Amino acid sequence: MLTVFEAIVLGIVQGLAEWLPISSEGMTTLVMLNFFDKTLADALPIAIWLHTGTLLSAVVFFRKDIKEIVTDIPQYVKSRDMQEKKDSLITFLLIATAITGIIGLPLILFATEMNNFSGRLATAIIGGLLIFTGLLQISASKKTVHREKAGIKDSIIVGTTQGFAALPGVSRSGITVSTLLLRNIEPAQALRLSFIMSIPAVMAADVGMGAMGLLDVSANSILALICAFLSGILTIDLFIKAARKIDFSKFCIALGILSILAYFVG
Repeated sequence: MLTVFEAIVLGIVQGLAEWLPISSEGMTTLVMLNFFDKTLADALPIAIWLHTGTLLSAVVFFRKDIKEIVTDIPQYVKSRDMQEKKDSLITFLLIATAITGIIGLPLILFATEMNNFSGRLATAIIGGLLIFTGLLQISASKKTVHREKAGIKDSIIVGTTQGFAALPGVSRSGITVSTLLLRNIEPAQALRLSFIMSIPAVMAADVGMGAMGLLDVSANSILALICAFLSGILTIDLFIKAARKIDFSKFCIALGILSILAYFVG
């Protein structure tokens, strides 16, 4: 259960961190573990639930893209051109979301059952995943040859990596954008695809957690969602622009190192 203060703080942190490749789930989980005295099993469902607030922010921000996808669905269903279907954004999203769910939901269930993890140990593990995310971003930034269209193979690979973002410390945006860049997708298109594919992924995560009985939708958890939406809608444009210009990989690595050091010092 969250207090009103915790709900407001976590909602703001989620809204600020979601658009940057630094793992918003990792940030909110670290806050809950180290400041709000939550266990990893308590913190992870809350951290994932907070994504629903920023999902709504993404829906508002990318409403034109979403409208285009919804408008294309009838034509997609009727089309007999298999190559055209293979190359469509709808196919990309369907495959990526399905694979994300297959990989991500078991990881969520596994992590929430780790009640024997201390806050210090969980913080150190998150630190290691943050370092991994930063190193992946550095590797992806070295790619110079790009293409605009993402195919079925790309959707399978990026859907797989997005599934592992269920683990706190693995930045969903960081790992999906990096994966697409490593697949030679043009940077602006990689960023667009990453945020659009987050919408069905978060919806699937909410449905899956609800089915597993992991969601506790209380008044304060709804308050946290509202705070995440408001802070997200106010910052999404600014932070997406910042993410294109600033190298956040070093921040990921530095925060990861500090989290690991906290295990030994604490």
